[in-house]
Amino acid sequence: MENPILKLIQDLVSGNNSIIVEMDKVKNKPKLVPEEQELADSLLKIAEKYGKFNEDETGIWAGYIDARENEVAQIGVKCSNCALYEGNGSCKIIAQSVEPNGRCRFAVIPDGVVNGIVDGMIKKVKK
Repeated sequence: MENPILKLIQDLVSGNNSIIVEMDKVKNKPKLVPEEQELADSLLKIAEKYGKFNEDETGIWAGYIDARENEVAQIGVKCSNCALYEGNGSCKIIAQSVEPNGRCRFAVIPDGVVNGIVDGMIKKVKK
């Protein structure tokens, strides 16, 4: 009988990143765990109350990094994987235009989407 943890590590090292991610059937996107959902909801409430981040160049700094500067896009840390990304250069909480492969410090990315491999090395393996 094959050890499932050993198999997962071998798959990750070999480039097979097919980790099972629970999907939201209505939104057809990876499902957020409760604490991720609460974070996303809180960020949305703040943006609704005070305006999108960086909208008036005061208040909370989002720390947006464009695609050229995003060194972790290849492992999945990018706007297009974020629950707050709307597509077509739009984010629910950041005023400026964003790129699918850009990122900010508020990235709300569902568990299992970030594969944790940088330059062929496993940096972190979750569940």
